[in-house]
Amino acid sequence: MNESPLISVIVPVYKVESYLPKCLDSILAQTFEDFELLLIDDGSPDRCGEICDECAGRDERVRVFHQENAGLSCARNTGLRHARGTYIAFVDSDDYITADYLESLSEILPANKECIGVVVGGFDKLLPDGSLERIHVPERDLSPEMYGCFLTELMGKHVMYACMKLYDNRLIRKWKLQFVPSISGLEDMLFMLDYLAYADFVSIRDCSGYVYRVGYSMDTLSRCIKDFPREYGAFSQFLSRVCLFKEKYRLEDRSLSKTWDSLTVFFHKVLLAIYKDENAYTQEERLLFLRRLLFSDGSWIREYFFPQYKADRLGKFLLVHVGAGAFDAWMSLLTGIRFKYMFGARK
Repeated sequence: MNESPLISVIVPVYKVESYLPKCLDSILAQTFEDFELLLIDDGSPDRCGEICDECAGRDERVRVFHQENAGLSCARNTGLRHARGTYIAFVDSDDYITADYLESLSEILPANKECIGVVVGGFDKLLPDGSLERIHVPERDLSPEMYGCFLTELMGKHVMYACMKLYDNRLIRKWKLQFVPSISGLEDMLFMLDYLAYADFVSIRDCSGYVYRVGYSMDTLSRCIKDFPREYGAFSQFLSRVCLFKEKYRLEDRSLSKTWDSLTVFFHKVLLAIYKDENAYTQEERLLFLRRLLFSDGSWIREYFFPQYKADRLGKFLLVHVGAGAFDAWMSLLTGIRFKYMFGARK
């Protein structure tokens, strides 16, 4: 086994028994061979752990780590702690890659190996009907003074995902970067924004080779609404990084419209978490959460939270101008009649 491979491929594994073999076979079939494969079995209750061990038994480049279920971010962090490669590539265990994927990404790396940054590629969506949809990314070469464009121009342009990239492990180790635990839906973006603080370059190329499987299971995508502390933690982590970028790159509010839209979606998740049936918060708890939002984020809510739908706009008015009690009564009425509280961004 090569103790210092050029690339470490990290694959978090959880409840993907039907898709995992294709994922692993696609990685082991790479034309670029100087890599190691780290499989993180995140307490998967199916045969995933056995499949990982079987894979390690037939290829010495594979190492398997079994752990109790801790979520996607923690699984990726386990991989980062054990990675030996100069560069890091993430592959989700329900996806797969073409044979030339690693080779294509490695060819984008600069000739000067002392230059430390990140390579970004495009991908294909594998739709439920079996067809592929190509997702293009805007080709750019970016230096540090230009990174503000990730919030002004590139937000929503498919460049923030953890996959479809080569990260430099030297940077990750030096600055002890990791994915934020207990965060879902934003973990990729937060990691990318943290990484950009130290990167010498970003090279975006509209190449493909990564196949992202769409809509197969909610269990592994972590897209569900969780409890208030976790949803608010995700929102506040995102907002804090936006504020840092805004100050560092002197970004104007009007240039951040797509970022405010994205934050609006995640703030909706915070509100929904308060009224999710499974969380079963008492009225006292709900009011405490709402007052916390007004105290900590009242200015942002007033200035930048612009929901699209009428019911949401009325909710904002009640929360900001009347108070937590009025908003709670309104939301209790809506949830009582099973109103579907829509996710919406401003127009």
